[in-house]
Amino acid sequence: MKSSLVFVGVIFTCYVECQARSVEMSRYSIDLSMPPKMRWRHVLSEYNSSVPLVIEYFQAQIPSNPVQLLLETIMRNFDSLMGELGEELRGIAEYWGIDLGLVVGLNLSYELRRIGGGHPNTTNTGVACTSIVTQSSDGTIFHGRNLDWNLPDDIRNITVIIDYKHKDQILFTGVTQVGYVGVLTGISRHGFSVSLNERNLGGNIIEDGLQGILQGSPDVGQFLRKVLTSATGYEDALRQLTDGDIAAPVYYIVAGSESNQGVVLTRNRNNLEDLWPLDVHEDKEYSWYLLETNYDHWKPVDPWDNRRYYGNKHMRQLGQNGAASMTGLLEVLDQWPIRNNGTAYTTVMCPSTYSIQSYVVYIV
Repeated sequence: MKSSLVFVGVIFTCYVECQARSVEMSRYSIDLSMPPKMRWRHVLSEYNSSVPLVIEYFQAQIPSNPVQLLLETIMRNFDSLMGELGEELRGIAEYWGIDLGLVVGLNLSYELRRIGGGHPNTTNTGVACTSIVTQSSDGTIFHGRNLDWNLPDDIRNITVIIDYKHKDQILFTGVTQVGYVGVLTGISRHGFSVSLNERNLGGNIIEDGLQGILQGSPDVGQFLRKVLTSATGYEDALRQLTDGDIAAPVYYIVAGSESNQGVVLTRNRNNLEDLWPLDVHEDKEYSWYLLETNYDHWKPVDPWDNRRYYGNKHMRQLGQNGAASMTGLLEVLDQWPIRNNGTAYTTVMCPSTYSIQSYVVYIV
């Protein structure tokens, strides 16, 4: 049955019985000049009641036998594999009084859970992503994303905005889950933004684990955090996101602060497979945006997943004047099936003005 939903002031149709509400995310700051074990304590203290629910969810979602074997191996090599972020994980485990191995497992959810294995517009268990980079008629670049991860409503509140600072200077702002030290969506003070979309179901659990253990390749979200921390601009971010080894295949969608600065990077674990650039020309229809879901852009999508079709349809219906803005992208990202029962949050960004708006999405 169809039902109308209201989200961020937009009414749309969803082909299931459901109601939705959106809430602006809580915002905190993390000071990277502090000892790593101490950085998150003021944030963790706000979410003590969510810890048992997060543990229950994780244990229900992750296949136990291969994961346990990999985690045991990782823990034997913890210091060499995790580095400074490993100390943040220790601090989280100690403050919450939970096993460090469990916190490590939560932080390897992309690799371990094979994110992306649902039917996002037809079931309640969809786990996927949609990212859009678009350019307005005056050359301003905007970046929007939905992260679809079928978190239960009672733990969706752990999704927050973090300003990552060094003393009093903000380096970048990211969207993450409390207890996860990586970043899946972020915007840098140096004029670029990045979102991460799942590719190939997050990879093979054993292959990803072995790559991380034997080669020291980082989790894809931890790798993105490193780039957001260190990259000096759009071109430097592209270089780092293209060259570094990572533990699983992924799409990095990048937006800049100048005209035509937008790209979808299709990554394998050890190399770049494809670079799909924004290339705006007046004589090239619909060249003013890029839209990536969870498929290589040169290949057809699965027949049950039509987010690409409807995303393109909504962008083209609004047109460049309507869609190429923060408000326009929110409207597109609010439309079914881009916005679906698995959508955990929606974020829109503008790198040239260092603007970010992010909303937790609840299905009730």
